Amino acid sequence: MDQIKVMLVEDDAVWRDQLTSFLNREHDIVVVGSAANREDAVHLARLSDAQVVLMDLILSDAGFDGLEAAMDILEMKQTKIIMLTGVDEEEAIMDTYAAGAVNYVTKAHYEDIPWAIRAAYNNMNYIHPDSAGVLVKEFRRMKWEQRSKLLTPAEREILRFIHKGYKQSNIQSKLHATESTIKKHVNRILKKLGTRSSREAARKAKRLGIID
Repeated sequence: MDQIKVMLVEDDAVWRDQLTSFLNREHDIVVVGSAANREDAVHLARLSDAQVVLMDLILSDAGFDGLEAAMDILEMKQTKIIMLTGVDEEEAIMDTYAAGAVNYVTKAHYEDIPWAIRAAYNNMNYIHPDSAGVLVKEFRRMKWEQRSKLLTPAEREILRFIHKGYKQSNIQSKLHATESTIKKHVNRILKKLGTRSSREAARKAKRLGIID
């Protein structure tokens, strides 16, 4: 059976040796090389036939230089990079995927690393729970931002009043607007949201998170 060739980039020598021993006990995984810093990682990746790279996020006091090493490697060759780190921060997780890594696993969950390696090797869209919640949150934020741009601030304000049960005359008074102005806004809202009534539009806007 062919083994998945893995390259390990980790500045902590003890952890690097422990993880190498742990992975080499897997019947289908073998560590074919290791590096301790960004420069050695890029050099080794150029020479190595590793199919998956385990990259520590922080390789020195310089910060997230593991991300820079990952981007350097991906510019040079096609490989699968899994970011391995003791840092569980939303910004780090988002930066990891933006840099081109396929997964993000914290060292506290080292037992999940073999599965992450197999998933990466087999082109499976496996996302570790460490990062899944962050990605879902970011997706929701982006969708809300996208949806909120669908309506103007004035249109969203009108929908808030409608959702609270205000009549058109009350909305006119609240916004110091004429009847024709409110009607024009409502007609545009119906077209944008694809609804037949203002009440339906307000309920849909609330459901989609366009209004609070």
